[in-house]
Amino acid sequence: MLEFVENLHRSIRDLERETQDIVTAGKVKDMEQYKFLMGRLEGYRFVKEAVNGLLRKNPDLQEDLR
Repeated sequence: MLEFVENLHRSIRDLERETQDIVTAGKVKDMEQYKFLMGRLEGYRFVKEAVNGLLRKNPDLQEDLR
């Protein structure tokens, strides 16, 4: 289970960075794509918060991640 959670966190972090890089590098084609990417970033944050909330309910697993 710990390996799954670590991989999930890593994947979310990588996807979030990739999306941020697109925006900060000026590779956004138009406002529609910008809004799409901002929605994607918000979705990643939502998932991270949900996972962290579940981890708070399981302190043993949370400490193993540190």
